Amino acid sequence: MPAATLPAAVLVIKGGHNLDGHQNFTHGDVVVVGRTPDDGLAVGQRFAARRLQGGPARFPRTGEGFGKVRTAGWLTVTAVDDTNALATVEFACDAIEPGDYLEPFTEVVLPTAADAMGEPQFAERAQILFGADGRLTFGDGDTFSIDRGMTQGVAVGARFAIYRDHHDGIPLVYLGDAVVMEAGELTSKVVLVIAKDVVEAGDVAIPRRMP
Repeated sequence: MPAATLPAAVLVIKGGHNLDGHQNFTHGDVVVVGRTPDDGLAVGQRFAARRLQGGPARFPRTGEGFGKVRTAGWLTVTAVDDTNALATVEFACDAIEPGDYLEPFTEVVLPTAADAMGEPQFAERAQILFGADGRLTFGDGDTFSIDRGMTQGVAVGARFAIYRDHHDGIPLVYLGDAVVMEAGELTSKVVLVIAKDVVEAGDVAIPRRMP
């Protein structure tokens, strides 16, 4: 997922709570989270475990683009004291590791239907950013992010036409269509539902709307 500003890693996984010392955690594993008495942490809270891809040094400065953040899974707090908490991994789509930071978990509601195939609104261009693990090329069924979100009126189920701009005065070339699966504040995750050719990071996403 893209992030416009460097996340504040307040709650960080310190390691595992296990007998064999393994440090790659998956479903059912218990991890230790560092905390302070005033952070509001409580038993039963759910968090997403995330990490910066490439580390903080490679994260863009504010206003200079989007950094890559990997969501590795989510977990539930099961015990707390003044300096540590224990949390159990509920789901892992990647190995959860020491150093991963926690953010409150929000259930994603996937669209049950896409918006109608309206006319492209060419005055409202978005740009394709990247996909999972920094992928830069995409085919039918792949997901990736665009640099428009709820701040620009994007909602789950919205449809975007995908074009390539050769920047040579030639009209945009149509590549396919994508539908918004998840809308964030400044970016959205979309799934490619029509692919006429390979879609690449930097291609243009144009919102479709009915007249």
